Amino acid sequence: MSLHSRLLDACKSVDAALGVPAARVLGGARRPLPCAPRDVLVIRLWGLGNLALMAPSLRAAAARGRVRLLTLERNADFVRRHLPGVEPLAVREPQHPACLPSLARRLHGLRREPPDVILDAEQFLRLPLLLARAASGAPAVGLDTPGQARGPLLDRAVRHDPTRHVADTFLALARAAGLPPPAPGPALRVDAAAAADVAARLRAALPETGPLVVLHPGSGDHFPGRRWRPERFAALGRALSAVHGARLVVTGVDAERELVRHVLRGAPPDALDLCGRLDAAGLLALLAQADLLVANDTGPVHLADAVGTPCVALYGPNTPHRYGPRLPGSRALFADLPCSPCLDDRTMKRSRCRHHACMAALGVPDALAACQQVLAARSARRREAHAVAP
Repeated sequence: MSLHSRLLDACKSVDAALGVPAARVLGGARRPLPCAPRDVLVIRLWGLGNLALMAPSLRAAAARGRVRLLTLERNADFVRRHLPGVEPLAVREPQHPACLPSLARRLHGLRREPPDVILDAEQFLRLPLLLARAASGAPAVGLDTPGQARGPLLDRAVRHDPTRHVADTFLALARAAGLPPPAPGPALRVDAAAAADVAARLRAALPETGPLVVLHPGSGDHFPGRRWRPERFAALGRALSAVHGARLVVTGVDAERELVRHVLRGAPPDALDLCGRLDAAGLLALLAQADLLVANDTGPVHLADAVGTPCVALYGPNTPHRYGPRLPGSRALFADLPCSPCLDDRTMKRSRCRHHACMAALGVPDALAACQQVLAARSARRREAHAVAP
């Protein structure tokens, strides 16, 4: 387990140890919620993909009034660039010495300018909501996840439904908080400067023809058992290059450098390594220019959805019924073993599994067949569009 994963697990342990008894003791009487709040505090610390799923609701709320988002510093630039009107209240990472001082500043700001309502988009954490509620005195809406003692902190609870896609869960929370419905249109807009930079990098390093395929072998901070084997990513890349002339790009964050190196050792020699070389805006721009993303169950799947790029996504510990791509034409591969899914909000997404048989059950031939279906459909749509163009 990586340092980031261990730190995240430690945060969950602290939240359980302190948050559960505090919620039971400090949870008070229900307070009324405004019908159409114009000053909303949203809590979502981790998960860039989750912010992409929430983006339509956040933009709709920002069009009506003030929206503040309590989130980690790593997400602040993404929010400023892609969610206009949403004000990030960034706190430093839990391992950073400035974490508690930055949190104290944010809570002090909430005390001075309390929101009309708190929309807690966390699925099992308690401490962020408890602190924000105590600082601001505002009524709160959130998920009453079984076994997590969140109910006493909520003035309006949304039922936790393990069969509902998380995007629909966020919509249900927004409705319960009185936010306006999302407007039609793309979930996220690509930053023009980032798009130009990515296009220049691709022109300088890759051939001009062939489908652009992004391989993302990491899985962020959460449970490395969600990862498909890096040698299988490499084998898939070789097959796509040989059969389709695919231009390959491998992405990841700095902490996934060794994992990406493992993929690149077995991938075609002209595969472009962009691990740690793109910020969130750059990754979004890359995905918007790609023909296909192949990724584990992690944030880039939802970013690709948001910019209309199909993907082949690999699932095991989580189920695609809750976290899968929703874009028509995308494919989710899921072995659906008797032990899957083992990650659940009701257990704070903790798993003791060390065998990862669910991910091992996903073979390269199945992934290649799914990629070929996606690429063929995309090529057919382009031919149709070209045929009808004046």
